[in-house]
Amino acid sequence: MPRARISAVIVLSFFTAQLASGAQCVNRFLSRPEGNKQVVTLLTGKLTFQEAQTLSKAIQAGQAPPLEWVNDSGKLLFKQVGELKVVQPMRVSCDGKNSGVVMIVNFMTQLKPSKKMNVKIDPDTIVAFDEKAD
Repeated sequence: MPRARISAVIVLSFFTAQLASGAQCVNRFLSRPEGNKQVVTLLTGKLTFQEAQTLSKAIQAGQAPPLEWVNDSGKLLFKQVGELKVVQPMRVSCDGKNSGVVMIVNFMTQLKPSKKMNVKIDPDTIVAFDEKAD
């Protein structure tokens, strides 16, 4: 099984166990280093699976800005590099959404996010993610 697929299965099992009790508003992340970048898995109820797919395609086509890792003031720390991978829908929901999504994004840095991570998903939306505790 390819390494990325194994990683996705492991990450999904962590998130699935936490969400077995039903839909709730959740924004969590896991991060792992891969060479000179951080591979960050985001679980959010701020986007549906379909919205995330549309966003990923728009970013690839240059019609939307890449995701940004920002500080508490909204100042840019790092921009997404490569493809935004939309993995699967999840039973989380925020702001009246009917479901959420798991996505994988790469940031060109060796700096590992810790405890909290702010991600700007569009010019008007910054989502605060909490680190997934073991």
